[in-house]
Amino acid sequence: MNFTEIFKFLSESYGGGGLVLSVLIILLFLFLPYLFNKNNKNMKDGLNEVSNKLTDAIKEENKDLIKGLNDNQKSLIDNQFKLFNDLINNRQKEHIENLNNRDTVSIPIQNKINHLKDFYKASRVSVFEFHNSLVNLNGLPFKWYDVIYESIAKGVSSISAETKNMPFNILIPIILQVNEGEIAIFDKDNIEDFYNQSSVLYDFCLKHEINDLIVAPLINKDMQLFGILVLEYSSNNHLEYSNLSVDDVELEAHAISTLLEL
Repeated sequence: MNFTEIFKFLSESYGGGGLVLSVLIILLFLFLPYLFNKNNKNMKDGLNEVSNKLTDAIKEENKDLIKGLNDNQKSLIDNQFKLFNDLINNRQKEHIENLNNRDTVSIPIQNKINHLKDFYKASRVSVFEFHNSLVNLNGLPFKWYDVIYESIAKGVSSISAETKNMPFNILIPIILQVNEGEIAIFDKDNIEDFYNQSSVLYDFCLKHEINDLIVAPLINKDMQLFGILVLEYSSNNHLEYSNLSVDDVELEAHAISTLLEL
């Protein structure tokens, strides 16, 4: 049924009143979408206003909370930086104290190796110290050694400057002999055996014309080998076994170990 049929039906049934009623119905149908859209717009505007007011209220309510969180985060970061700086400063202070201690023991250690060189007529007496470095890509640590003290006879060249951060495996033939805490003595034949065990060590002995070696272990209080004391005889200078006191060398090595631990 369309508007024309509705208008005709109402006019015939109710006369003038039906005519008015039909006009009102038509107007209602024409304005109903407008009224509906306007109502929805008012409702949407109302909801947006309520939402904005709630958002503003939440922001205002949490302003102090957010500020407190920011202040706490800043304080936490400041404390972390302070702890980090304190740690660095403490380590630097400890390192300086350790260096001072090392300087204090250097003179008595140097006196001891000078005495060993003169008393046993060695060409060179050296103190080797072992240390660790960074790990490789497999996570395995590197181990190195340095000659930290040296006493040489006239005409013998120094090796301490060129013997820094040397791979530990170079000394393996020697280390295997002293690892149990015993003094080892190597003569010319033993040194020849270095050729198949450590070519670098063999070449070193050949270059410096080394005939004999006395090697004493340096062991810390935890019974760990951390270095060696080496008496070297080169050129025409040979070890006089009749003048050698293994107990005396062992005693001096123990004293040097104790000084280095200080």
